[in-house]
Amino acid sequence: MWTVAKIRADYEGWWLFSDWTDHIIEQQSFSTYDEMLEAYRSIINNSKDKFDNFLVGKHNIHAFYNNCELGFCEDCDEDLQIFYSYIVLNNDKVYYDLPKFN
Repeated sequence: MWTVAKIRADYEGWWLFSDWTDHIIEQQSFSTYDEMLEAYRSIINNSKDKFDNFLVGKHNIHAFYNNCELGFCEDCDEDLQIFYSYIVLNNDKVYYDLPKFN
């Protein structure tokens, strides 16, 4: 089973901090790698149109953000940028071998 999980956090998704699953706001499941990859490619392309900016980090994981979307961090007493990332899972384990998209 393949899953694409969308997270919303004050860090780029490729850091995969221990609490990353707490930040999941949407999930889509797929039976095959090809179905997942087609949907993932579409999600990435649509997100490039929807968000002002994006970065690509480790494992080709994208982090999308809008310049003025900030969240206040009580521990650090400042506003932090909010990022949206899509994490691919294969049988509930992070899949690290994503292809590069142009």
